[in-house]
Amino acid sequence: MWRLLFERKIMGINAIWIFVSLTFVFTIVAYFSGELLQLSTMGFEVIWPFMTAIAVGEWGKTRSDANFDMIAAQSKSLFTWVAKRFISVFTMASLFALASMIIVFLIRQEMPLWAVALLYFSPAFFLSTLCALCSICFSGEHIATLICGVFWVLTMLARSLLRIPGVQFVYLFIYYAGDINNIWLINKAVLTLIALALWIVVYVLCKKRAFIR
Repeated sequence: MWRLLFERKIMGINAIWIFVSLTFVFTIVAYFSGELLQLSTMGFEVIWPFMTAIAVGEWGKTRSDANFDMIAAQSKSLFTWVAKRFISVFTMASLFALASMIIVFLIRQEMPLWAVALLYFSPAFFLSTLCALCSICFSGEHIATLICGVFWVLTMLARSLLRIPGVQFVYLFIYYAGDINNIWLINKAVLTLIALALWIVVYVLCKKRAFIR
C-alpha cells in the first residue's frame, strides 16, 4: 500500500486536474444534452477507457522513466514495480470514471450502474494494458500513448468489420457499435482474458529483461 501511495505522489497533480475537468464536462453534457445522445455508452465504453489508457501511458510510464536504469538494476522484481505503477494510475483514473458514472446515472438513468461499469472496465483494462506493454518495450517518450491512440482510432474506423464472423467477440466497443446479437458480456470477458494474456507477456519481458539492450 505504501508503494502505491508513493507512485501516486510521483504522478503529481496534473493528472487529477485533468480527470476533475473531464468529470465536470461529463456532468455538464449529461445535464444539458438531449435524449438522442446515449452518453452512458459512448462516454464509458469509448471515451473514458481511452483517457484511462492515456493516463497509464503518460503517468504510468516505465522504460521512458528517467530513473528506469537505476530501478531495473536495483529492484528485486521489476514486474512488481511495473504492476504497482500501473495499478496506481489505473485505479485513480477508474475512481474518477466511477464518479462520472454515478453522476450521469443520477441525471439521466440511461443504463443500470453495474452495466455501465462493465462497459468501462474491459476496454479500459485492455487499452491500459496495451499501453503498459508498449511502455516496457519502447524507451521513447509518448510512444506507448501514440500506439494506443492509433489503435483506438483504427478500432473506431473498423466498425464495418463486425460483419465478419467472430470479430464481434473481440471488438472493443461492441455495445456502442450496436450489439445486435446481445453478446456484449461475452465480448467483455474475452477482452479481459486477452488483457490478462498481455500481462503474461509483460511479466516475461520483465523477468528476462528482454527489452534491455
